[in-house]
Amino acid sequence: MVTLDDVFVVDAVSHAYNQAESNFRVPRYAEQVADIGVGLEDAMPEGYKRTPETFLSDWPVEYTEDVLFRESQTDFSVFHPQSITVFHDGLTSLEKAQAFLERNPTRSAALGSIDAVGLDDPQGELTRQVEEFDPHGVKVYPSYWEESGTHHKFTMDDPEVAFPLWEHVADLGLDVVAVHKAMPFGAVPMDSYEVGDVEEAAASFPDLTFEIVHGGLTFARETGWQIARFPNVYVNLELTLAEAVTTPKTFAETMQDLLYAGGKRAIDKIIWGTGAPHFHPQLLLERFWEFDFPEMESLSGSFTITQADKRKILGENFAEAHGFDLEELEAQTVDDEYSDAELVEEPWSTTGFEVASP
Repeated sequence: MVTLDDVFVVDAVSHAYNQAESNFRVPRYAEQVADIGVGLEDAMPEGYKRTPETFLSDWPVEYTEDVLFRESQTDFSVFHPQSITVFHDGLTSLEKAQAFLERNPTRSAALGSIDAVGLDDPQGELTRQVEEFDPHGVKVYPSYWEESGTHHKFTMDDPEVAFPLWEHVADLGLDVVAVHKAMPFGAVPMDSYEVGDVEEAAASFPDLTFEIVHGGLTFARETGWQIARFPNVYVNLELTLAEAVTTPKTFAETMQDLLYAGGKRAIDKIIWGTGAPHFHPQLLLERFWEFDFPEMESLSGSFTITQADKRKILGENFAEAHGFDLEELEAQTVDDEYSDAELVEEPWSTTGFEVASP
């Protein structure tokens, strides 16, 4: 097992999915989303993949916290409720976010999440969430659906829909806008999952941090130009990190593309996020910490990714992007319920759910 005792690890994306069939609001699209997840889970190595029945369940927040803080060397996590409207509760409910914060006050923060297109008053809903559980940012998506299945695209630079929302985000004192990009939800138009719309939002709202989630999974070179040109644009590696397990050569190429425009300095714009429990966080931590990156090429010359660089990605960059003090976060975890816990060797062993047989 890799030892990361001196590295404070922040997982910038965790969830507690409800992928049970009873939660399918628009079944033909919800099933596509769930099937993509099952396929990715099935690509994990022996011992790290759950049965389809386990994966397609209503996952409790207690299991997410145990996987993060008892089964992995993760120290702190940002919980993301979701507003994927093909699911009745958005896939991860706001109530779960609130419960996660209440159960893990020294180890967690949260974002809000809204249907930016379908709500009559998205700004009002975001205000309600801020009053309810004090998120420090908001998560949005490129696709939203009506119950009939009608699909609506959302772009970050829409002057009539998006920009009033970003103005309200700033007025509320929130710091972060995280946007799902790169991975489409099944049979939906791909164009809104591209990253070009982020630049006008970032340029127009320089005091907000814009975080491209799943950055590099597709459009990696374009995403790299975003983080090289805009000081307030960051990349979150949720889902992209799976490549380190399934296709290591591709992962190296993805990182090369993300860093090509900005070179070594662009490493400061990469944020760790596993999407736990979508993949087991300890598996991704170990693979990343031990990953032997080739010499990276960039416009400014070649460079190497060092352990110090990996330390930045695992926590330091998050603190800069989200406005947290890493030393304060570390201090508040010293005497909590997880501080003396032994790392559980077996993945998923604290959850009571089944692991797939070899």
